[in-house]
Amino acid sequence: IIVSADYDSDDVLFNAVKDSLQVNNPLPATGGNSGDTIEDIRLNSVANFGAQNRTVTREDYIIRVLSMPSKFGKIAKAYITNDEQIDAGNGERILNPNALNLYTLGYDQNKNFINLNPATRQNVIAYLEEHRLLTDAINIKDAFIINFKLEFDIVTFKNFSNNQVLLNCINALKRYFNPDVWQINQPIILSEVYNVIGAVSGVQNVNRVHLNNVSGESLGYSKYSYDFNSALINNVLYPSMDPSIFELKNPDQDITGRIVNY
Repeated sequence: IIVSADYDSDDVLFNAVKDSLQVNNPLPATGGNSGDTIEDIRLNSVANFGAQNRTVTREDYIIRVLSMPSKFGKIAKAYITNDEQIDAGNGERILNPNALNLYTLGYDQNKNFINLNPATRQNVIAYLEEHRLLTDAINIKDAFIINFKLEFDIVTFKNFSNNQVLLNCINALKRYFNPDVWQINQPIILSEVYNVIGAVSGVQNVNRVHLNNVSGESLGYSKYSYDFNSALINNVLYPSMDPSIFELKNPDQDITGRIVNY
């Protein structure tokens, strides 16, 4: 309530009226609070780390390294885990609570995954040094690259061109395995691959999908081989225990489709 009046001619009367005003508030005020408790201060301090551009969680580190200015080098993929040490007594892995392993990959001119060059790796270390907590030690490592080929068999409807349906299936698989959307330690779910192919117009049935590891630097692939048969569990192809990424490196030659008839 705002009360205004012009009493310039009589200050005594103005003060008397002002002093006689009374206000009755039938409803209590809401939205306020008492001062912060010690626990409130502790929680608010932790929450403010993000606002101060500090890296606290694993996600903070990944976001920070992926947002590094391109003039220092471009990071294509990043994945972070707790550091592990090998117990000399029994050979078991023991977590090191004061260190983190940051696994990274970059792109080459053909947008294939490659390890970071020494200059970019050093820039990552320097860039994170400005943001990391004092208690965190960061180890920059290379993620393993697992290359593969894909074969599939389909049945098409009679009123569709077989060649065109095959081409559309291959293009759909290229989009699905686009390196931009594929992440370190992401498994390949075969049911999703079946759905990608089956959703192509003209496909009546998907009879078979087979993934086969290819390796060898002399052939233009990663030097790391991987046992797909052992890693395939319930139609899910899992990456290795050490952070790795699946890559369909040469989709034009590494995707093979075939039309079969009943």
